[in-house]
Amino acid sequence: MDDADFTDKAAANGFDAGRNANFLADLAGIIAKKSKAVAAASKETLSEYRGIGIALGEAREALKAERGAFHKWCDASEFPFSRAWRLRLIQLAENWDAILAAVEALPEASRKWTVDGAISAWQAAKREAKGGSESGNDAGEGSTKKERSKKETEAERLRRQLAEALARIEELENALKGTKAGASAGKGKQKAANDAKPVDGATKARANKVWGLYKRGATPGECGAAKARLDEMARKFGMDFDTFARECGLAA
Repeated sequence: MDDADFTDKAAANGFDAGRNANFLADLAGIIAKKSKAVAAASKETLSEYRGIGIALGEAREALKAERGAFHKWCDASEFPFSRAWRLRLIQLAENWDAILAAVEALPEASRKWTVDGAISAWQAAKREAKGGSESGNDAGEGSTKKERSKKETEAERLRRQLAEALARIEELENALKGTKAGASAGKGKQKAANDAKPVDGATKARANKVWGLYKRGATPGECGAAKARLDEMARKFGMDFDTFARECGLAA
């Protein structure tokens, strides 16, 4: 499928993006390109998955005012991954630095550059940092290697399900906040969107992540897409690019 097919799919399938149409089309193009680049498991392909996660996270944020709109847009765009996988990729993007550090801390022969492998390494590093070795004692000195392996596999499955549930809860909370904010804005909402307004902490955090991609993207195209997302975020707050960067405390 060509990149353009993804950007047109949502509209063709009846999804009304409204004022987010151009922004979501750009994100769909990024997701499409990066989806083609992840055929093999390597550090580079994991970075591509991260880029998909960043784009999905931005789309989820843009659509948070309407409950379920993010997943409806993904389904309408016919992206080649499930709802659970979308949340997994967003988790990868949001915790990229820690995940990358956890994988690179392993012996080279033990490093797994798949999304699941990298996130599992990160989760294991977090448990170790907290001194969480209690689960290993359950196996006991006399347990067989097969029994320990089975317990570890079940634990990873439960942790993955928990991560997906927490991501879903976060999505619902964000949708509820967006709905309440929309109801209180009233008739003056559209006018306020065109005026400069303070940048909230959540937006600053997202802008900081996208800024890193803008400054250190692997390709000029990736940097350009990140710049476009920052421009879009700045417009939402009635600012130009430089003013928005200063408001978010981004490095020059």
